[in-house]
Amino acid sequence: MARSQGVATPTPSRTLERPTMLLSQLEYFVALAREQHFGRAAAAEFISPSTLSESVRKLETELGVPLVRRGRSFQGLTAEGELVLIWARRMVTDHRGLSDELAAARDRLSTRARFGVIPSGIDAAAHIVSELESAHPLVTASISTGLTSEEIVSRLRAYELDAGVIHPSAADGPDLHVLPLAPVRAVVVSRPGTFPDDVTEVDGQMLESAALCLLEPHMRARQIFDQRMRDWGLDVRPRVETDSVEALLALVATGPWVTVVPESSLHRTTAELRVLPLIEPDVLSPLALVRMADDPMPPIAAAIDAATRG
Repeated sequence: MARSQGVATPTPSRTLERPTMLLSQLEYFVALAREQHFGRAAAAEFISPSTLSESVRKLETELGVPLVRRGRSFQGLTAEGELVLIWARRMVTDHRGLSDELAAARDRLSTRARFGVIPSGIDAAAHIVSELESAHPLVTASISTGLTSEEIVSRLRAYELDAGVIHPSAADGPDLHVLPLAPVRAVVVSRPGTFPDDVTEVDGQMLESAALCLLEPHMRARQIFDQRMRDWGLDVRPRVETDSVEALLALVATGPWVTVVPESSLHRTTAELRVLPLIEPDVLSPLALVRMADDPMPPIAAAIDAATRG
């Protein structure tokens, strides 16, 4: 009698469950890298610090590497975290671009345009934002001021800003798209009585003997001013230096000080201050609208370009 051969019953295969990386985890990780603080990052994302911390831990589990150096507080990113941050920013930006592209296809672009602006570019940025809102009523905007051109370029490359108004010399790479803007003229600001009432213009020689306060030497508006004075053989030395136009105007308002600032930065000048043209030499600061030269171009970038040309 032949032995019957039994049919082997297949062993059920074990399905390895793999955690799913969520876009929100990448967004929270990018926020943490930007804010350098769990509490601030959580507030920026409208979640609790514990939710943000748990989300980052899940991302670490998914990727199999530590992303954050932890102590009693945030102590920075690991080397792996710095690498992941580059991709996380790109993925979050691409997702936003896809959403904007679909909205633009329905003629309903409704994203948020994020601008960084140097002090002399505030008026230019205001005009661009107004043009943008007129063409795209559903688009909102945020404007970060008090930044240097270099800080704006750095934040553009980190995809924390969509566009910036800067000195064009800081646009230092082929990854940036630059649109020139009208230059800004420097003016002299003082209290009434500092110069005789019949003086209607101030020249460089008059500044040599004035109690001068200026922006700090590392700031490009100051560098342009210094170069123009040297070109004319003038030795103009400030007695006070600061990184803030607002601080310069406060000094002028409270003492015998004279300052030179971009005319477009005087949007909050009070009636007590006297503004006079600067001549011999005049000082012009170039401006430019800069953004990332991404291909394909995100819809918000195209909208900002159109608003700038408008």
